[in-house]
Amino acid sequence: MIKIIFVFLIITTVNAGDIKKASSIFNMVIKNITHKHAPKVYLHVEIESIKKYPKNLKITTRCSDADVVVLSTVKYIPSTCKDKILFGTRYSHLKNTNVVGAFFWQKGRPNILFYKKRLDKYNIRLGSGFDKYIEN
Repeated sequence: MIKIIFVFLIITTVNAGDIKKASSIFNMVIKNITHKHAPKVYLHVEIESIKKYPKNLKITTRCSDADVVVLSTVKYIPSTCKDKILFGTRYSHLKNTNVVGAFFWQKGRPNILFYKKRLDKYNIRLGSGFDKYIEN
């Protein structure tokens, strides 16, 4: 019984750490995309790390009010979101040419990827710390 409780505690502690890390990364990325201290974010389908630890992000329920739309799926994106900056949570989201970048986990590690042409489309200039995450 003690072993089961110990394994459960380890799993929940590791998962909570990943959620906090993901939240910090989302905050950093979205602030750099918008250059705002408290950007408004619309979550297209709930994203646990942002919902649980939004930090300086203001979650909005209306896409028309958002600075950035964070996608957990590219299906059924509301029409009011079409002109917004779209940011994905999976590598496959980058297949959609309207998605400027994505933050996703691969082999247990966080990955960030942006496409230069898509950033240029929205006149987004990221800080120099993001140079290694931008592909042509």
